[in-house]
Amino acid sequence: MARIPRDSIGSTPLEVFIPAPGANPADPQDAQRQAFLEEAQQLLEAGLDIAVYSPESYPSAFTDCEPVADQLAMSGQEVLPILLVEGLVKVSYMYPTAEQLRRFSHFQQLKPKEPVNAAAAACGGGSDQAMTAPSLEPAGFAAVLAGVTPQPQGGPDMGGRVNLLGAAGGDAGQGGGCCGGSCGCGGH
Repeated sequence: MARIPRDSIGSTPLEVFIPAPGANPADPQDAQRQAFLEEAQQLLEAGLDIAVYSPESYPSAFTDCEPVADQLAMSGQEVLPILLVEGLVKVSYMYPTAEQLRRFSHFQQLKPKEPVNAAAAACGGGSDQAMTAPSLEPAGFAAVLAGVTPQPQGGPDMGGRVNLLGAAGGDAGQGGGCCGGSCGCGGH
């Protein structure tokens, strides 16, 4: 794939959710916000498909957009600004740069057309079919639970020890003891 020129603009729509302006315009956050809005306006005029949402102009966007609402619920207002590309959070906690906006605007062009198996792509599988992991049968205790392997009978010799997990005095099982004597406990 050919490298995309740094100053070109793609066709992927971008959404940026920014914090509301503060009370103090000299605040560095407000200065960064204003600088971002100016860059975004220039890119919009150059053809970038960008939407910028602010709580004072479109408050419902922050609750209606699930990825943004989730980020705000987890991290609070500090997570803003957030850049979404095709509904995915790509930048948070900082204003995206003009360079980042240009690059993310080419997202649709860079996405693979078909899902690619990560192992095949990394190892050069050379096949058009996706490679899959071999089907594994359960083993050990999981196999007993799944009914693939019969439950083991008998057990270790417990000697004179008392089974603290089973019933005492021979009221469990057929022959007394913890398991009716089948575990080798001698049927207490």
